Parts: sequence; C-alpha cells; structure tokens
Amino acid sequence: MPQGKITVLGAGIVGICCALELQQKGYQVTLVDRRGFGQETSYGNAGILSLSSVVPLASPELLVRLFRLATNQESDFLMHYSHLPWLLSWLVKFLLRCNRNTYVNDGLAMSRLTFPSVEKHLAWIKQSNAGHLLNPVGALKLYRNQHTFDRNPLERELFDQCGVKYSVINKAECNDLEPDLHDVYEKRLLIEGSQSLRDPQALSQCYASLFLSLGGEFKQADVKQIVSRSNQWDMIGDQGKDTVEKLVVCLGSWTPTLLKPLGYCNPIVIERGYHTVFKVQPGKRLNRPVFDVDSSFVMIPMNAGLRVTTGSNMVHRDTVETPTQIAKVTPRVREAFPIEKIILDKPWMGRRSSTPDSLPIIGPAPRHKNLWLAFGHSHMGLTLGPVTGELIAKFVSSEAHSILPDPYSPRRYL
Repeated sequence: MPQGKITVLGAGIVGICCALELQQKGYQVTLVDRRGFGQETSYGNAGILSLSSVVPLASPELLVRLFRLATNQESDFLMHYSHLPWLLSWLVKFLLRCNRNTYVNDGLAMSRLTFPSVEKHLAWIKQSNAGHLLNPVGALKLYRNQHTFDRNPLERELFDQCGVKYSVINKAECNDLEPDLHDVYEKRLLIEGSQSLRDPQALSQCYASLFLSLGGEFKQADVKQIVSRSNQWDMIGDQGKDTVEKLVVCLGSWTPTLLKPLGYCNPIVIERGYHTVFKVQPGKRLNRPVFDVDSSFVMIPMNAGLRVTTGSNMVHRDTVETPTQIAKVTPRVREAFPIEKIILDKPWMGRRSSTPDSLPIIGPAPRHKNLWLAFGHSHMGLTLGPVTGELIAKFVSSEAHSILPDPYSPRRYL
C-alpha cells in the first residue's frame, strides 16, 4: 500500500539500506547525496560483514594500556594533542564505559543488531545479483604474542554470550586455511560466521541499482542546511531549496554539522582510518580477511588487490590527512604475507563517526517531527546497514519493533 513520499539524505551503505527498507514499506523514496552511491566511507572500509565486531571499543583492557595509547605508543590509535580539548568530553564518557558490566551490556546490544543484519545482507545480496562479491569463508584474528591473546579474555567471553562462533586453531590448521601466510603468529582465532566482500563499493552500487529498479529516485545535491517549517523540511544546498515532508538523515560524520543549527549537540568523534592496496606476489593468495591484533591492521583480499586498513586516528573531520599509520604497518604486512608494491598513488582516507558506547544512533529526532536519524555506526556501517534500515522503516511507519530500539535511541546523546 502506498505510504507517501520520504527523502533519505546520504547515499552511503546505511542510507541506501534505509531507502530500500522504506521502499519495501510502500514509500516513494528519494535518495540524495552530494556525490554518488557509496563514495565516502562506504567506499574504503574493510568489506567485512562481521559477526565478531560485537566488541565495544570501550574495553576494560584499554585501561591497562592507557598511558601507551595516550602517548601514541600503540599502533591501533593515534592522538593529535592539539585536538584534545575538543575530544575531552567524549573521551571521559568513553573511559567511564571501560568496565566489565558496561562492556558486556553494550556488546550484547550490538549483537542484537549484527546477526539479523548479516542475515538480511545475504538476502539482499541474492536479490541484487551481488553474489559474485561475497567471500563466505570466515575471518582470522591472529596474535603475534601470547601476551596479546591473554590480556583480553573478556572478549572471548563476550563472543560466547553473544553466540559468535569461533575456534582457537593451531599452526597446522591455520596453514591449511592460509598456506601463503608467513609463520609470525603464536595464537590464532577462526571467526566462523563472518563473511567478506571483494569490493564493498560495488555492493553499495548493486543495492542502489536494486533501489532504482524498484522505482526509487536519486538526486545529486550538496545539502548544507535543513530547516523545519510546519512539520516539513526545507533542504538548502547547491541546488537551491527543496521542501520535503519526511526526512531521514544518514550522513555519517557530516550529520552533526547539519543538526547543530537545530539545537543538537555533537555526540560523536571522528575516527579517521586509512587503507592502501598491495599487489600480491605471483602465485600467492589470501583466502579470507586477517586481523593482525599486535600490529593493528586488517588485510583483506579484494578484486583490486590486497587491501590493508589501519587503526583509529581521532581528529577533526576536515583536518589535513596524516597517513602515518600506513607507513608504520607496511613493514609488518611484509612480515606476514608475500606482497609486492603498493598499487594506490596515495592512501585512501575515510571518516568513521563513533559514539562513546560504540552503538549507532538510530531513531526519531528527539525534538522535531518527521525527522529520523541514522549515524554513529563507527566501524560497523557496512555490517549494520540493513538492520538500521529496518529500524528506521518501522519508526517511520509506526510499526512494532522486533528489536528493542532503546539502546540505539538518539535521546541518549541528543
């Protein structure tokens, strides 16, 4: 049954998934973006549909490493001290969550999103004829030192509570899975349920093609401001003004800028991440994603080559790029796998919007009608796209939720 018109602002994977779900509810959906489908953070992520990423960033084990993290002695985090005053409020909220009970509760809340979202991804991948992009053979989480494995048993306890299927494998079993991986690891986890993509942007484009084929509309516009007017919304940008009745904002790291004039504070920090692509030596192959915990990089086999992603770099959104983490991990990648030259002219950089509890912000804007928000997905935008769309569509259509939405409510921060 037709439900009327609605506009989704932002054509990354989260926005596309929201548009698809609303379309399936009978809405006439217009998707708006300043660029195209999956052109920002959705372009350069690790491409993993990750069941194991139920782990909150605010972990008790971080407190043990706090001094080293704060002084940039760890490879998974880079702090720019000039930005510390701006980050301080967020960091305090984050550190207060680094306790066992909060860690487990936030992880369980994340798992209630990840499992149904991956299931819906698999259905959409089939429907959008994107099966050629899927690499359904799990992922490896590898440790160069026994100490690194031992320092975080709570993570594996959380896996057990959330139903994440994993196994500790030995050297021979790992070699059977990845015969070309170098022997630099002491402990090895096989994450059995995770799946990966050979081109995450191509998945966004496949979903977008499905959306368009079902009657969806796309408009290219750089929206700079939204103004509430009689329960409608004026979108003002480089294409002039466009008035819409209902609006969903899925702009990731750009969302707070749009919300600030409406009186909403900024609940996120920007975790910038980088990737580069290596050519693999002839005759060598990586079959699945590998997370090197000690060196804080992920290497993923993709159509373009071996993509390697880095840890977090907390800065202002538009600060000059500083891809020092790529330079730092490159020798470690060479220790782990037979690679040749870097294919990219320069490292790619993306902006991840993160909340203190690692949970996304999904739901109606607290003080405005006909405005819904979906952002703050941190490292999980790709994985959580479909379930975010489902939650938003049910909010918009006033349907009952199969997933309790309270842990993800905008009201907890806005």
